[in-house]
Amino acid sequence: MIVAIALLFIGVNYLKGINLFEKQNVYFATYDQIDGLNEANPVILKGYKVGLVKDIELDPEGSGRLIVSFLINKKNLNIPEDSKAKIYSSDFFGSKAIELELGESIVMAEPGAELSGGRQEDITTALRKELEPLRARTEELIGDIDEIIKNMKAVFEADATQGLPQAFESLQRSLLTFEKTSLRLDDMIAENKERISSILSNVQSITSNLEKNNEKITHVMTNVESITDSLAKINFVKTMAKADSAMTNFASIMGKIDNGEGSMGLLINNDSLHNALVAASEELEMLLNDIETNPDRYIHFSLFGKKDKNKFSKKEVEQMKNALNSAE
Repeated sequence: MIVAIALLFIGVNYLKGINLFEKQNVYFATYDQIDGLNEANPVILKGYKVGLVKDIELDPEGSGRLIVSFLINKKNLNIPEDSKAKIYSSDFFGSKAIELELGESIVMAEPGAELSGGRQEDITTALRKELEPLRARTEELIGDIDEIIKNMKAVFEADATQGLPQAFESLQRSLLTFEKTSLRLDDMIAENKERISSILSNVQSITSNLEKNNEKITHVMTNVESITDSLAKINFVKTMAKADSAMTNFASIMGKIDNGEGSMGLLINNDSLHNALVAASEELEMLLNDIETNPDRYIHFSLFGKKDKNKFSKKEVEQMKNALNSAE
């Protein structure tokens, strides 16, 4: 009976994964929520099973927290004291396990020590977070589709569809017109195929000439650039200053002339010379008339004993007038 009970105890623990003939270290961690973790759930290190959950019980102090004890059956596994034991979902069905994350401390945790507990998001929670934006977007899209359906329903109501036949007829006429235009365009292209080919040939010839005269064009552009550089180097400020000075001098001269200064000013502003010239012209006119009427008063001569003439001829008087006008 004792042997049977011992074998039963050993068998039950073996089925749980507890080997009573191997050295096993017990550790524990405290959790606020274990998410369905049960006894005999595995303890995983980097994907490898290193132990199992031994016991789960409530905090005896009445805090409501859960104390989980777990066995580590790998005697050569050293666990730093800052290691963490996190509860996570080991598959899509929600099976729970403890993932052991080794710390970096050089001090190792003694068997029976408490490790830091924690929880990882399960796959369902992670998927829910990932799908939440998609769900919101889907709801928004459904709302837009609903709005579109309402608009289409409003369009195809009896009152709104009265003008649809005319609209379709107009669309059909437009398509027929477009088709005729495309046919005419095809015919035009076919008729002017030779001209188009000739134009393309001319364009190709022009581009060839441009390519052949590329160096000359470059030389011309270089000359233009040189000219523009030369123009840019001209000191326009000094040039404009000289021009301004010249205009100032010209304005000063014109002011003096306008004020009657100098010979030019006297000629322009004083009419005495004009009056004198007019009077001299009138006196010359009177003298010429008197000479024409009484020439013997001014000239007395005879040729070969002939009698002097009493008057000058019209030709002679005209010549004298011309001579006086030239002198005047």
